Amino acid sequence: MALQLFTLIFTICSFALLLIANLGTTFDSTFLPNIHLVQVNQAVTGRYIRYGIYNSCVYYKGSKTAHSCTKKLPTYAFDSVQFADACGADLTNSTMVKIYKDVVSDSNMVTFKAIVLIMPAVIFSFVALASASLLRRARSSNVIPFIGTFASLFGFLTGGAGLAIVIFTFWKGLEVLERRVEGLSHQWGPSIYLIGVGIGCIIGAFGCFMVNLFSSSSKERRETFQLYDYDLNRTDAGDSNVTTPKAYEATSHLNTVTKQDNYSDYYAVATPMTQNYPTYNQNYQQQQNYQEPVYQPRHQQQTHGNYY
Repeated sequence: MALQLFTLIFTICSFALLLIANLGTTFDSTFLPNIHLVQVNQAVTGRYIRYGIYNSCVYYKGSKTAHSCTKKLPTYAFDSVQFADACGADLTNSTMVKIYKDVVSDSNMVTFKAIVLIMPAVIFSFVALASASLLRRARSSNVIPFIGTFASLFGFLTGGAGLAIVIFTFWKGLEVLERRVEGLSHQWGPSIYLIGVGIGCIIGAFGCFMVNLFSSSSKERRETFQLYDYDLNRTDAGDSNVTTPKAYEATSHLNTVTKQDNYSDYYAVATPMTQNYPTYNQNYQQQQNYQEPVYQPRHQQQTHGNYY
């Protein structure tokens, strides 16, 4: 009961955290614009860019509403034009824009598209959550723990790989950009921590599913007991003819009618054939052969006047 509860808690937390991280920067309302992976700040212009999992948005100084955003795509690329806009470049001047494009190309932001690996982690966490919710009600076999185990494992692999690539890409790429562009800096967003904690929760769910997978179900419990075949003609403990008990291992469900292996063995146990304890058949035959004695009166004989 406690193990299933912990499994459900881990899967709920992982799914909720990964889902919030995926929805960050995709909507302009509520708190979602503040949920981002990294924020690139330009101190000269006061503008900044927030990068999410599916798009990125540029904000102007003193505004809490995004000025412009890229298209929402699972594998969107690092937009050099948006980066030039945040740095204060005139977008109508193609020469100036090209300078920033060259700087972005030197930062090796190609692996930025690997951010899409975080998306399937949410799907796998949802499958793990569904398996955890059905673990108690529909536990007739190991199919549900098996599905939950592999869903949580794949969720950890995809989410962990995506998070590692994103951190490595921004860490190395922004280091190059900050050296080339004046006033540029960055800070990690809440999505990094949400994804990290979500992956930690899905690891905990994986461990719980593993324990559930190898634990025996209460419906499959079986009881093993020993059956012994004794020599009923045993007369002396030191007799060489006495045989030792022969054990039979039998495993069956409780309250299940079992078939006798041999009728003669059962009859021998029910009616022991020994010299000291006659069987019912012997008593019955003696009763059948028994003849009731006929009463014969005793005659008095007289010899020489004496009675005997």
